[in-house]
Order: sequence, then structure tokens, then C-alpha cells
Amino acid sequence: MRVAVLSDIHGVLPALEAVLAEPEVAAAELIVLTGDMAAGPMPVETLDLLVSLGERALWVSGNADRELVEAVRGKTSEYAVSQWAAEQLRDDQVVLLAGLPEREVVELGRLGETLFVHATPRMTRT
Repeated sequence: MRVAVLSDIHGVLPALEAVLAEPEVAAAELIVLTGDMAAGPMPVETLDLLVSLGERALWVSGNADRELVEAVRGKTSEYAVSQWAAEQLRDDQVVLLAGLPEREVVELGRLGETLFVHATPRMTRT
């Protein structure tokens, strides 16, 4: 199975489009998104593109994703770009980010069970 792992996209849509256009990524059967997808200049468009990957995408939450959800729910972010990005999100996007798991384990044949997380396996929410 071909797997591509993308992390820390931070709402930079042009960079995401360029990476997804790379032949190795375009050919991947699974694209693992390991967090911090939307907190940046183009959060809505970035999430829309990632959602369009459909079943090929496996999502994992990052700290910036959780921060966006918290900002939408009324907790002020210390980062202006995160506060702004949170205000741009549609309700369906907030629901998506709020429901992401902190970790995913995938059986990858010769590699065996592989753990995907945003930070470290010992990461805890604060």
C-alpha cells in the first residue's frame, strides 16, 4: 500500500495543492493527515480540499485543530491567525475538527501496525 503522510498544512492551500499534485502523493492509496490542517490563511478552502480526498484520507487531530474548535466555542486564542481562522470556519468544518481522533493505528503490511499522531505518542491534552 502506498501511503503519504501530510502534517502541519496550516491552511496554506497553494502548498497543499502542490504537494497533492506530486506523482508519489497522487498515487497514494492512503493519505494520512496528522494534524494542524486549517489554522492559517486559507482555512475553509484547505479543509474543503482535504475533505474532497474522501476515503483516501485518514485524519488525526493536532493542537492547532483543537485550538480552532476552542476558539469557535468562545475561548480566545493567543494567536491572532488562529482566532481569525476559527471565525472563518463553517459549522460542518468545526464538527469535523472537533471529532478528529488524537491517534490512529494502521496495519501497513511489512511495516506492521503503525501509529500516527500529531506530536508524540505520550501527548496529552492540556
